[in-house]
Amino acid sequence: MSVSSAAKPEAPRLIPLANVADLNLDALMGVNVDGVELVLMNTGNQIRAFEGRCPHMGTLLAEGELEKDISGKDQLVCRAHQWRFDCETGYATGKKKGDKDICLVSVAVQISDGQITAFETDLAKLRGADSGSLANPVQHLPGPRPWPVVGSLLSINRRAFHLTLESWAEQYGPLYKCRLGRLEMVVVSDATIANALLKARPDTFRRSSQLETASISGMNTQGIFMAEGDRWRKQRPVIMQSLDTRHLQQFFPLLVTVTERLCRRWSGTGGKSVDVQSDLMRFTVDVTTSLAFGQDTNTLESEGDIIQEHLDKIFPTVQRRLLTPFPYWHYFRLPADRDAEKSVQIVYQAVKEFVAQAKKTLDENLQLRENPQNLLQSLLVAVSDEHSESGKGKYFSEREVTDNVMTMLLAGEDTTANSLAWVIYFLVKHPDIQDQLRTEIDMVLVGKPLSTFAQVKTIPYLDGVIHESMRLKPVAPLNVIEANVDFSTEGLSLKKGAYVGILTRAMAMKETDFADAASFRPERWLTGAGVGQINQRAFIPFGSGPRLCPGRSLALLEMKLVLVMIMQNFIISPCVDLDSVKEEFSFTMNPHGLKVSFHSADN
Repeated sequence: MSVSSAAKPEAPRLIPLANVADLNLDALMGVNVDGVELVLMNTGNQIRAFEGRCPHMGTLLAEGELEKDISGKDQLVCRAHQWRFDCETGYATGKKKGDKDICLVSVAVQISDGQITAFETDLAKLRGADSGSLANPVQHLPGPRPWPVVGSLLSINRRAFHLTLESWAEQYGPLYKCRLGRLEMVVVSDATIANALLKARPDTFRRSSQLETASISGMNTQGIFMAEGDRWRKQRPVIMQSLDTRHLQQFFPLLVTVTERLCRRWSGTGGKSVDVQSDLMRFTVDVTTSLAFGQDTNTLESEGDIIQEHLDKIFPTVQRRLLTPFPYWHYFRLPADRDAEKSVQIVYQAVKEFVAQAKKTLDENLQLRENPQNLLQSLLVAVSDEHSESGKGKYFSEREVTDNVMTMLLAGEDTTANSLAWVIYFLVKHPDIQDQLRTEIDMVLVGKPLSTFAQVKTIPYLDGVIHESMRLKPVAPLNVIEANVDFSTEGLSLKKGAYVGILTRAMAMKETDFADAASFRPERWLTGAGVGQINQRAFIPFGSGPRLCPGRSLALLEMKLVLVMIMQNFIISPCVDLDSVKEEFSFTMNPHGLKVSFHSADN
């Protein structure tokens, strides 16, 4: 009788993660290995790897920072909500500061032939499994009854589409469906489901493909905003590095200079009525072109034909097309379409001039290729050599550069300017809050203007005013995504190709998450104020998950500088009945009809 010996089990396979030489000391590196996000770091003279998404809301941890705690040990700080994780002591590290029950999953790494590697079995444990229940398939959801062909398009408010969706949420609940022309959409205002969907990007969900259909002359389809999959993964680190804390600190004096120009503009109004949103858009365009492209357009002190006037025509045209049941512009153009296309051509010409000047600067200062000073320089350094096969798929095309410049112009103008305009709306509506904010700023700065980057973190009531304004008036009240694959989460089952609209304000208006939710109460955001619990998961004005808005830190910094300047120099009052100020939604939500006056605070 023969006895066969048992075969030896195969040794776990090592998977390469990154080159050791590419991982800088005291820096973070994000890697994606077959759908698994990891964050690598070289800390305490040891290379470590952890799960790459924050357990709070799925933000990419590689976009955070390494900071020393009071004992000098490294902590990984998530950029979204400043969660801190211990990354140095012991093997099973990653514990969240102040909460021993939350801990990042640590992945053991080995160094082999100059590469950082991990066992395939360890990576497999981090892969998300199918998330459960098939409850509430789309066909069983409630919603408004559609008409043939047009669906519910005839029932919507075209100037404020989000208000229609929010009113239906009040009628049908936090999970319903509607049909707009041929497009069926699930609408979500449940924070748990919304965060599960946003955390599943970019692989499971993408931005609505309807954006490409509605694009003006193919504008912006290859920039970071509309990039998906590997293109998004390639572009995101370059964008994030150009907007990190180091660069914001470096450009703080420039931001102060542009803010001073805005102060001079309003000082010269003599207390007359001001279209504050228009002026703020000039301000944000000036900041974006200076900070991201190294170009001082100075629209605040210019008159005549300026780039902002052409940018303002783009979003309304895209929004109108998105709510049109038939893509007529593929066959003929209306006057409004031709006007918008002309504006796009003018803006692209300006972009080409920005690019040409940046190329010239790089050619004249070769050291900038090793240390780019702004976003545009970083993009140009990453442009591929068309004759290099080794660079294929890694670097940027010329079109990706121009579309990212366009993305920064559009996003930098509309979102921040409208957010600031809504804060001003609340300040003129609540003079007592305006006085309280002015008092705190005076106490902290002792009558002096902001002069250092660190000072912006020392005015907590200012943070509360900004957060409360964004909760009640988010400039992105609707976020539409599309399923790349079948997906199930608690309470919802979606098929590939399904569209989902996430209502960000409706999520933040529940009494269970925010006491007295309909009231403007900045103090609710202050630690120890005793105003009641707030649910951070229900507050996502900058989005959530891996595609959290790259410009979040810059936008908040701009807002703080402008608001401190206003409080130190002016008393602001409404020049219109504030009840007549309406929400207008042209891709972003703005306060239509808001006019205010600026009177010297010294009078």
